[in-house]
Amino acid sequence: MLISLENVSKTYNNGKIAVEALKNINIEITEGEFIAIVGTSGSGKSTLLNILGLLDKCTEGTYKLNGQDIGNIKDKVKAELRNKNFGFVVQYFALINDYTSFENIEIPLEYAKVKKSKRKALIVDILEKLNISDKEKVTPKELSGGQNQRVAIARALVNNPHVILADEPTGALDSNTSKEVMDIFQGLNKEGKTIIIVTHDVNIANYCNRIISIEDGRIVSDVRREVHEV
Repeated sequence: MLISLENVSKTYNNGKIAVEALKNINIEITEGEFIAIVGTSGSGKSTLLNILGLLDKCTEGTYKLNGQDIGNIKDKVKAELRNKNFGFVVQYFALINDYTSFENIEIPLEYAKVKKSKRKALIVDILEKLNISDKEKVTPKELSGGQNQRVAIARALVNNPHVILADEPTGALDSNTSKEVMDIFQGLNKEGKTIIIVTHDVNIANYCNRIISIEDGRIVSDVRREVHEV
């Protein structure tokens, strides 16, 4: 089992008020799945994604990654696991404006202490894979939204993580560009990547072969389905 959450809850303390963001979540995720986590704003879906990606930790319950209970591991070890296992894509790209595409994509490799001599080939390969080889020396402000998201996806992929976590990855894009981005994710999934997407958009969820619906911090449905070729 790639990921297992058992009776996971998350409570935020806002002054004297305790807010339950997640309540008794149970999920098992196997390698190669293409999952949409859907729900309205405030439903807990982004909190769930952050816990899955080791960006946040649960208040109660157990999280196992590849069979390893990560609940009490040190922050440094957790950061190493995060960089090795997960690539992140977010709605507004989270690129550094003064960096070129190459430099933005290079960041995870620097953190992973990949030798500089190896970085160039890895980055050139991923730029070519995503059809943005000609944007290597360009900064985000010179790119369209779709091109910036391709750079963000390249950055998420360059370290060859096991899982891609995407939080509203098409939220800032028009419908045509959204389709292009989802076609990329669909292709990556067919190559074996595990992909988990948070979205409020049913059309985006329809690309996925499993849809987990969350309301008020609870899972209300978890449906596996045939992949809808959009």
